[in-house]
Amino acid sequence: MWITGQHPVEELLSSRLQRPRNVLLSEAVPDKAREFFAARAKEAGVPCLTCPREEWHRRTGEREGGGIAAEIPEFLYADLKAWIGSISPRAALFLLDGITDPHNMGTVLRNVRAFGLSGIVIPRDRSCPVTPAVFRASAGAAAHVPVVQVTNLARAIEILQESGFWIYAAAPDGETDLSSFSPAARTGFVLGSEEAGIRRLVREKCDGALRIPMESGIDSLNVGVTSGILAYCARMARKAEEKI
Repeated sequence: MWITGQHPVEELLSSRLQRPRNVLLSEAVPDKAREFFAARAKEAGVPCLTCPREEWHRRTGEREGGGIAAEIPEFLYADLKAWIGSISPRAALFLLDGITDPHNMGTVLRNVRAFGLSGIVIPRDRSCPVTPAVFRASAGAAAHVPVVQVTNLARAIEILQESGFWIYAAAPDGETDLSSFSPAARTGFVLGSEEAGIRRLVREKCDGALRIPMESGIDSLNVGVTSGILAYCARMARKAEEKI
């Protein structure tokens, strides 16, 4: 799998979760940028190769990316139980139910990275996996965020609850207004697809549902925007707790 673009490749070279096999640069990349990536690749112990522009396009299958690419054998997903055992007592995460758009997936990953959440959980089926498009949409954040892929999202919620998590669905008809919500030490937010929302069985497993207060006439927000608001809420709650 080829990851292309300056920021995604730069983030990949500094990742502790994903390791590139090599870096491939087009001869059209300016000398200063080629020197930069050659140095970063050397620090990471990754081969850095330069080739003609047409060969770069042929090998990566990409027409975009500025002639900068890194190859990873596959995206490494985290194991749910191992991940739970590795995080701190105070943690927040997203569970994505039916998110299939790579741009939305990338935005969620970027918000997780920006606001210091612990990761995301996605189902193996009917969900967007981490692809090169997701990497680009996340501006490289996908290289740093643990992504857990599970067979059954409802069962994953149960496992998280057994580990002290309180799980809340994000829904326009949620019974709790976000403005009066106080996250638990371990909190998970479930985000559903814009078309179908959160599936009934998944919502029934949740401990409650949250709604974001909005002006009349607006039914819902894009999942990327919703994730940003919830991630900021979780971060502010954590910062307030640290001051006590």
